[in-house]
Amino acid sequence: MTTSSPDLYALIIRLAAAQSGLLRATIGHLAHAAFLDILRQADPDLAQSLHDWPGRKPFTLSPLGGFGHGRAGQLPVEAGQEGWLRVTLLDPLLFQTFIRSFIQDRRRATIRLGPLDFHVSEILSTPGSHPLAGYTTLDHLYTCWETAEPAPTHQTINLLFSSPTAFSIKNTPHRHMIVLPDPVLIFGQLATYWDDLAGSQTSEAVRLYAAETVVVARHKIETHMAEFRKSKQIGFTGRVQFKLLDRENPTLLRHLNRLADLAFYTGVGSKTTMGMGQVYRIMKDELGRMKWEG
Repeated sequence: MTTSSPDLYALIIRLAAAQSGLLRATIGHLAHAAFLDILRQADPDLAQSLHDWPGRKPFTLSPLGGFGHGRAGQLPVEAGQEGWLRVTLLDPLLFQTFIRSFIQDRRRATIRLGPLDFHVSEILSTPGSHPLAGYTTLDHLYTCWETAEPAPTHQTINLLFSSPTAFSIKNTPHRHMIVLPDPVLIFGQLATYWDDLAGSQTSEAVRLYAAETVVVARHKIETHMAEFRKSKQIGFTGRVQFKLLDRENPTLLRHLNRLADLAFYTGVGSKTTMGMGQVYRIMKDELGRMKWEG
């Protein structure tokens, strides 16, 4: 691996409502449409290729933060009220195009979510500017863990699933959704993302390792309903502690820790481009206080 410029980006877009009104409590499909519209204005060909992208798309979107959760499926918004959206981008060209659309004319920096316009006050992308913003390279993620000496702390991975997370199971006679933090599904899917991005082949070994040696040691989760324009989906949110029981395979021990860091950018599960599956690693001393806060 030889990449030196960032491959993975997490942006916090700070917003202020331009007018009062009502939104659906789940705005994932609206954010998805707004994101593609921004790209379409900056680069129509790129936007179309992204729309037609086979399989998992190289970006994720968060729920709308800072405006509360709403009631009865409705989210009231007051003019001037401030909040934010989180966007992660897994491709440098996508990042450059998205950022350029705001830099070229900041006076027109608005995002339309359904019937309401939101002014963009700033976009945070540098590490340290916000707990959920940052960037990194695949090479850094690889090297960081490849050179790490295995330690007892590496056998515990704490993840916070901050938006509803669910896994679609298709390879059975009846397609169904899993709404539990299954280690094989979580780390197996993250390994697939890593393989797609890095051109490696680790997913089969990771799934076998997770099935045999990774357990949920503690959790505090609950289910929530995400309502989209034409569908609904239940997913779980909350904190989950995974224990890696095998100490005899340092290669996979490192790799699962690497995948836990990758999740900050890729999310996991279904509908990550519509607000679901936002997940990031938290340290032990953060377990009781890390929340989705602006």
